Amino acid sequence: MNIYRTNKPFRILANAAFLSNIGSVMFNFVFMIYAQTLPFKTLALSLVTLANLLPTLVTMPSGYLADHTPAQRRFSFMFWLRLVQAALYVALAIIIQAPGTLATFAFLLAINVGSDLIADFTGNLIFHYQKHILHSQDEYQTGLGFLSGVGNIISMVFQAVGTSLILMLHHNYVAFGLINAASFALAALVLLQGRRQFKAADTAAAAEQVEAAPENMVQGFKRAMQFMVQDRALFAVIMLAVGINALGTSIDGLLSVLIANTTSLWFAHDFGVTLAIIGISASLSTTVAALFMHDGLQRWSLPALTMITTSALVLLAIDLVVWHNSYAMVALLVIACYPIGKINPRLSATIMSRVDSQHLATVASALQTLIMIGAPAGTALFLGIANLSSPTLAWAVFGGCAALMTLLAAWMRRFTTNPTTATEE
Repeated sequence: MNIYRTNKPFRILANAAFLSNIGSVMFNFVFMIYAQTLPFKTLALSLVTLANLLPTLVTMPSGYLADHTPAQRRFSFMFWLRLVQAALYVALAIIIQAPGTLATFAFLLAINVGSDLIADFTGNLIFHYQKHILHSQDEYQTGLGFLSGVGNIISMVFQAVGTSLILMLHHNYVAFGLINAASFALAALVLLQGRRQFKAADTAAAAEQVEAAPENMVQGFKRAMQFMVQDRALFAVIMLAVGINALGTSIDGLLSVLIANTTSLWFAHDFGVTLAIIGISASLSTTVAALFMHDGLQRWSLPALTMITTSALVLLAIDLVVWHNSYAMVALLVIACYPIGKINPRLSATIMSRVDSQHLATVASALQTLIMIGAPAGTALFLGIANLSSPTLAWAVFGGCAALMTLLAAWMRRFTTNPTTATEE
């Protein structure tokens, strides 16, 4: 929080990001409601789910393009693309009034995906400014943790706000399109407050830029992967993050399937209330961890933080297979999620401190892509077992995998000096 108060350029970037997020969170939630009202709702909801995955498929090309945007043009792109996003949602507000045909829905979905792709690209541009205005590993971690934590809060709060507003406005989807457009326009205006500082950062970046041999996109990706593989300590930590993501992303589905069939785990004798308590508790744990980076755990290595998470997941699996104690279930989820709120900001901070500006966004995007690899594999494995056999067996296998991850993290901790903590201790 202190870095938000004292660092004006960081505060401007954060405020612009928060404004953009507010409109997007509300609209994305309401867009699902709109899709559910269409005659072809199953297809519409499926298309929305698939479309939400599209930006993750082009993360690395987006990072490459951001790295190869001339430094003098970064602020202009960052500002004008916010206004383009605003214009897109004004257009959406007009189109959404048309009859809900498949063609109309396809246009609306294309606008939403286009805005998400722009957001990914501008986010990679902002990564360069963050490297310039934050000055140490500790500031990188604190700043990125703050952005992550507040982003989680916005997601939780404004989904609830969107739920209330859509009822108050009698499902007026035009209004939500215009609200989202206004959020992007306001974000662009906020960026103008720091125009002088950002232009100065662009000038400094252009002066520091080293003349290098031309590099195409494939070569850029190859260099990014080489950087992560050659740094063995960092690569080992990334592999742990892949494993954590494989376990973590499957939890929601596994819990839903098991709880639906195990009434002894219900709070207030209600399935929906139970899921809400679980979701809110896990989100709050991750958010608090990201916001408070200096809680003593900042001196722990990433393998040690991973051990906390995986050990808690082992106990969670035992509880769900043997004890069926709902309070233990929530408490263990909170313990497991807390280190996760610190791992991603720490990894991003490591990339920011170690990679030169010419390859910064490409390497960061490659890191994000690697970490996401485990998500579909873990979900397919555990939910596959739950559907083909039983949820209980799925949780038993889940617990075994978490135990193996704990042993792996303990082994790595013995011989690895974690790169994210070396500069702090």
